[in-house]
Amino acid sequence: MSFLAMLLGMAACKNNDTIKMASPEEQEMKLLKDAIKHRSPDVQKVDIVGNSVIYTHIFDGIIDVKTYTYDGDVCVEAERVYAFPSQMSALRHYRRAVEQADLYDNIQMFNNEVRYKLKDAQHKLETDGLTKEQLKAKFDKQIADAKADMHKAGDKIKKAGKCIEDDIKK
Repeated sequence: MSFLAMLLGMAACKNNDTIKMASPEEQEMKLLKDAIKHRSPDVQKVDIVGNSVIYTHIFDGIIDVKTYTYDGDVCVEAERVYAFPSQMSALRHYRRAVEQADLYDNIQMFNNEVRYKLKDAQHKLETDGLTKEQLKAKFDKQIADAKADMHKAGDKIKKAGKCIEDDIKK
């Protein structure tokens, strides 16, 4: 059995000389194709639930939920909750939030979750003069713009990849 494994190993070594190495352009093309094919899931949505606007963004395994609470047509409170894939990444974010304590109140960390409230000045900056419906429309537009930008970037990458493929063929 070990003799057979040794023979196969020697044959593989001999065949390595004949394997064509991919050029840098081909490697880059493969990398670009894989990036397009296996891009990170990115989910954004916004909902009105009762007297709150809830904006959820999931990216790279991180769940970011902003909740804007309204009293009539005025936002009176904003809370942000991040859920991280690991406690270590949550701790790094917690430390950054503490360093920016002039923006946040009641900063808390539980396992892999960081929660804090935006100070009045901060949430008013984001919501001043906007009703729940207007804030939702603002977020919906941001989401649509981000999707359009992603689509444009994907098209540019595909076009650049096609040019590289054409250059390789020449």
